[in-house]
Amino acid sequence: MTAAPTTTTNAQLESLKTIKLSKQTIGFLKNFSQINKSINIKRGSFIDTMSVNKNIIAYTDIKEFIPTDMAIYDLPLFLGALSLFETPTLHFPDDKKVVIFDAATKAKTTYYYSDPEIIGKIPEFDPNLPEKAIEFDLPQADITSLMQAARVYGVEDLCVQGFNGAYSVCVKDKKNDTSNVFSLPLRKVTFADPSKTTEADRNFNFSFKVENLKLIEGSYHVCISKKKIANFYSLTYSSLNYFIALEP
Repeated sequence: MTAAPTTTTNAQLESLKTIKLSKQTIGFLKNFSQINKSINIKRGSFIDTMSVNKNIIAYTDIKEFIPTDMAIYDLPLFLGALSLFETPTLHFPDDKKVVIFDAATKAKTTYYYSDPEIIGKIPEFDPNLPEKAIEFDLPQADITSLMQAARVYGVEDLCVQGFNGAYSVCVKDKKNDTSNVFSLPLRKVTFADPSKTTEADRNFNFSFKVENLKLIEGSYHVCISKKKIANFYSLTYSSLNYFIALEP
C-alpha cells in the first residue's frame, strides 16, 4: 500500500516565512555590527561577518531558520528597527524586504534589503589553523580585567608572552619601553606538538590590537598560529568563532 503524498497548505507555507528572533541571535547581530556595519545573511541558520580591513572574521550558528537571503547595508539601523518592538516578529513576503511587526500592538515597519554586491561576500577559508603555536583558555573575568586596564592606561596592544616557562597575557603600549603594563598569568597553555617544541618555541610574544578584540561576552579557548592569525573559540556559545589577525 502506497502512502498518500503529503501536501503543504498555504498557511503552512506562510508560517515558514514568519520567525521570531531570539535575544541570543539579536545579541550576535549586535556584536557583529561592531565588526562590520553591513551583513549578508544567507538562507539558513548561520551568520557570518568580516571587518572592512579583512582582519577579523566571525561566524556562528543561530537557533532560527532564515527563509531567504538578507542583504543588510546598515545593520545598526536594522537592529534599531527591531528595538522599536517589545516582541518583534519577522515576516518575509518576498526577496526584497522583511516586515517587522508586533502581534499584540499591531505595530509594523518594513525594512528593504540592499544590493548584496555592494556589501560583498566573505571569501572561503579553512577554519583549521596552519602551524599552530600555542593554545590556552581565556576566562571572561580575565578579558574584562584586561579591557578595563587598557581603557584606564589608554594602551592599544594586547600581548601574549612566554619566557623561561612563564606565560602571561598583558595590555601595554608595545612601542613605549616605559609603558604602563597590566598582566595576568595564562592558564592551561599547550603546544601543538610538545615532543617537537623547542626552547625557542616556548619563548614568544604575540600581539593584537585591543580594538580588534570585538568579542561577545564569555570565555574563550584561544589558538594562535605562527601564520599570524588566532582563533577565539567561544566556550559559552558552542558554534561562535572569531578569527583575528595578529600585529607584526
